[in-house]
Amino acid sequence: TVSTCVMLAIVIIVLGNLGINNIRDSLKDVFTQADQESTLKTNSIDSYDLYLTSLDFENGVATIEKSGYSQLLWNSVIAPSYDEALNNYKAENPGVEINEEALELVKNSAVESAYISITQMIQMMPGLGDSFDFEESELKQLLYIMMCAYEENETLLTSEEIISAIENSYLNIVQKNAYLTYIQQEDTNEEVAQASALTAKMLASDAITSYKTQKSQAEVDGGTFVYNKDKFKTEANEYVNDMIYHQVLQSFNPVTEEEIAEAKKYAVTSKVISNTAITTYEFWIKELTTDSETGEKLDLTDEEYANAIGQAKTEACGSLSEQIDDEEVTLALQELGNMDIYGLIIGSIFYRIAGLLLPMVFVIMTANGLLAGQVDSGSMAYVLSTPTKRRTVTVTQMTYLIVSLFAMFGLLTVTSVIAVWVSGGNAFAINYSQILLFNLGAFLTMFAIAGFCFMCSAIFNRTKYSLGIGGGLTIFSLVCTILGLFGSSVVPSAMRISAMNFFNYLSVITLYDTVAIMSGGLSYLWRFGILLAIGVICFIIGVFRFD
Repeated sequence: TVSTCVMLAIVIIVLGNLGINNIRDSLKDVFTQADQESTLKTNSIDSYDLYLTSLDFENGVATIEKSGYSQLLWNSVIAPSYDEALNNYKAENPGVEINEEALELVKNSAVESAYISITQMIQMMPGLGDSFDFEESELKQLLYIMMCAYEENETLLTSEEIISAIENSYLNIVQKNAYLTYIQQEDTNEEVAQASALTAKMLASDAITSYKTQKSQAEVDGGTFVYNKDKFKTEANEYVNDMIYHQVLQSFNPVTEEEIAEAKKYAVTSKVISNTAITTYEFWIKELTTDSETGEKLDLTDEEYANAIGQAKTEACGSLSEQIDDEEVTLALQELGNMDIYGLIIGSIFYRIAGLLLPMVFVIMTANGLLAGQVDSGSMAYVLSTPTKRRTVTVTQMTYLIVSLFAMFGLLTVTSVIAVWVSGGNAFAINYSQILLFNLGAFLTMFAIAGFCFMCSAIFNRTKYSLGIGGGLTIFSLVCTILGLFGSSVVPSAMRISAMNFFNYLSVITLYDTVAIMSGGLSYLWRFGILLAIGVICFIIGVFRFD
């Protein structure tokens, strides 16, 4: 008992002062930080793209048919409304030629239908409120223009009148459409959706302002303004980086000078990560869309170009876990980062293996000496020659074994509680309630083993059989527990040999589930009940067999 108590005290106190989880936490922090950086990079590139796609013009031509944030509007509203209006006209006017006048009626009808659909969509979206505040005429004008584009087989419309209308209507609605899109994409978390949507709207709004400013300046200078996305890339990069900086700074809500300094440091780091992500993104776009020898742009289809953009984003934003191709390696590293080292060493290694070894030796030798040993030596004959009944002898011996076990684990419990207190109390990785349950489980395990050894001592009247069966199977259970440990879930998959989990099914100690105790579940209760039942049944069988 003293030896076991000393071992346990050393294990708990040494672990408590080593800070053994620091290595695990460092590994976990590496993955957490990598995932956070990946999210930051993704948000930066999304904002960067949003800024540029808000200016959906190329060489003065409005590319409204399949691009930017008009995609949602186009697929969900424009085409269905137009097709429905045309089919309705044909059904109502069978045999009538579809001339320009008829198409005009179809477009006007489709515009009304599309407008109703959009306003219904807006009402269904959470949190839009007054932010979607464009005029009815403004939206209907845009819808009419897009109906014309759809009518003309989705070709580009280049007239000055159309371009002017697009600038006045489409650019204003883009920011609102961006807001709507972000709400839909991130509806799993309303707060996140609101923040992202407002950011999207702000970016689109500032991009549009920049576009109009550059165009106005060109007109003042007497030149012709031609939109070129490349002219806005530096501006978009700087704008996103500054936005990330201020958002991160505000999220800290610093008050003291130290907090302000720390927040600025983190905000600058975030800004650097954002800038690096956008630069890497642009580098990969160039690599994937231009000829490496001539430097000329490759003739890519829309699908190929979209795939190139997606690959560029993946290369720029990929986290550490995504860069590791092997799924098993990724899982193993994540398990190492989440591994409970205290639970493994104290719960699984000490209490289920090392801490049971000396109590087992005590139980095996004591149970054998209480009955079989005395029968074998002949001393039991002298005891039974007196008026003492056999039942009195067996119950007395059984009581001694149980009480001595209880005393042993009572002292072990006191030692463990004191050791945990020395190591920091509830601040220690294993709290008082868990350490008490560990000791209760260990006692019940040894109670079951003691019952089995006592039963063998009562059945056999020779020491060699009592020790061979009772002690042999007890040690066999311990060896199986040691081997089964390497196949159990407490060992990370990087070091686990799953086939060895088979040994856990051969040991009664498997019912002592320290993992369930550490996880806070209650599944260990029925296992404790089985251990108690095994002990009680074996003791009863032993008493009646000796009678």
